[in-house]
Amino acid sequence: MSDDASLHPTALYARDVVAGTVAAGELVRLACERHLSDLDTGHERGLGFDCAAASRILKFAGMVKHTTGPLAGEPIRLSPWQQFRFGSVFGWKRADGRRRFRSSYTQVAKKNGKTTDTGIPAIYCTALDGEAAPQVYCAATTRDQAGLLFKEIKRMIAGAPVLAALLDAQKYEITCALSGGTISALSRDGQSADGINPHFVSMDELHRWADRELAEIVRNSMIARAQPLEWMITTAGASRLSYCGEVRTYAEKVLRGSVRDDSLFAYVAEPPPDADPGAPATWEMGNPNLDVSVPRGELARLHAEAVEIPGRMPNFRRLHLNLWTEGMQTWIADDTWRRGDMPWALEACFGMKAWAALDLSSTVDTSALALAIPHEGAIRLHVWTFLPAGADGFIARAQRENKDFIAWRDAGWLEVHDDGGAIEEEKILERLAWIKEHFRLQELAYDRWGMASMRRRILERGLPLVEHGQGFASMSAPMKAVEKLVVQGRIHHRGNPTLAWGVGNVFRDEDAAENIKPNKRKSWGRIDPAVAAIMAVGRAEVGASAVRERGEMRFA
Repeated sequence: MSDDASLHPTALYARDVVAGTVAAGELVRLACERHLSDLDTGHERGLGFDCAAASRILKFAGMVKHTTGPLAGEPIRLSPWQQFRFGSVFGWKRADGRRRFRSSYTQVAKKNGKTTDTGIPAIYCTALDGEAAPQVYCAATTRDQAGLLFKEIKRMIAGAPVLAALLDAQKYEITCALSGGTISALSRDGQSADGINPHFVSMDELHRWADRELAEIVRNSMIARAQPLEWMITTAGASRLSYCGEVRTYAEKVLRGSVRDDSLFAYVAEPPPDADPGAPATWEMGNPNLDVSVPRGELARLHAEAVEIPGRMPNFRRLHLNLWTEGMQTWIADDTWRRGDMPWALEACFGMKAWAALDLSSTVDTSALALAIPHEGAIRLHVWTFLPAGADGFIARAQRENKDFIAWRDAGWLEVHDDGGAIEEEKILERLAWIKEHFRLQELAYDRWGMASMRRRILERGLPLVEHGQGFASMSAPMKAVEKLVVQGRIHHRGNPTLAWGVGNVFRDEDAAENIKPNKRKSWGRIDPAVAAIMAVGRAEVGASAVRERGEMRFA
């Protein structure tokens, strides 16, 4: 391989992509432009490309053999896109001679060789990376998932005599006498991650990672290493409101240059969201290994099925085009919802007219109280979400529902009630009294389910109740109002993560007359914050047109 960085396989691929010779999405093109630009100007930031280091990992890959399928037993031949990624991550160096990149995020469609792709650098970093006693981990949130890559690495070692001479593969650990290194599986539900000192950590199928807990432990444990490497690889997920979605968003910012982070390498093989899902060029953008490990004919067959059975199209787009599908599977797409992330202070709205709504669930589940405040043509929306503690409450729900409940609680978005593992009605009543004291409360909408005792206690406090049904007739107009205002950027929610979570979980049901409602049974998780918000915004839109009747208004 060439010692001239401009002629190295990494640069050759990058130029082909930039020239349009290779079909690639915008973010891959930006990654290639970044590489070429840094070859010219990286020295100004103390960066340089080490052709010898880049070539070593590429040559090492040829020592590893395929372990499954028709190519089993044959040496692995990296495709140009893999040469670009491997060469970039291992070739770029800082002024002190250590690796530039500490993290690598790769997002490609299913069956593009992700597991094999991850095993190569894991073995290399264990045996030949020049690190003393390197600890290498195959990390996942479950023991079974972590074991998949670990077992594949064991098969790679067994299939290559030169690797078998370097590494000793036991049942639960692979050791290397030459470096003193080890490879083992690491999971959140398995052994403790305390005390680890990783040199290399693979995070396979990051979209399945429910939360950031294990990732943060691993990242913070790498600081003592000279040039650690966090290797993240995944297919697109179903919601950008996830740990993987957060990393993907950050990677895009780095590639677009809005954030300067010389320690992150990113390769995001996404076609444009509006690309023709049946076009071969679209397939190639999401599948850089098309016609290698991904048969073109199989993609054509799967696309034809998705056209005939529309319910299969979201999965085809996500799994085989590498496109995030939150906009197709949830009510409001994340990027549309984020238009309302406008800063404002609740205290600045004291004394203003406001409309509230309460969605009270069972005493052991999430409940929500929303407050809609019209202001200068928009609606300022604040939502409190309540969750009980107890054995089946806060901690158990945080683990089971895979959301950052702990961070939301600490930030004040989630209120945890500690009375015997149940929602405390008294605390909700105190919140309502606070709202009445600080705002000109016009209405408090509520769903009558489970509200018998609360309704009486609220009326005793003189709050203007409005009974709000949950069927198509009651919810269609408010839900459509929310949709319109969100698209226009006129609902200002301050980035409330519990509300975004609820909105992302909503299944939008529609009847033959095109009336709509949120369907709790079909939704992907709790939607109480979203339901309360819909009712509050809907009533704020109706405003003073409601008719008062015996101290209580009824919106059937």
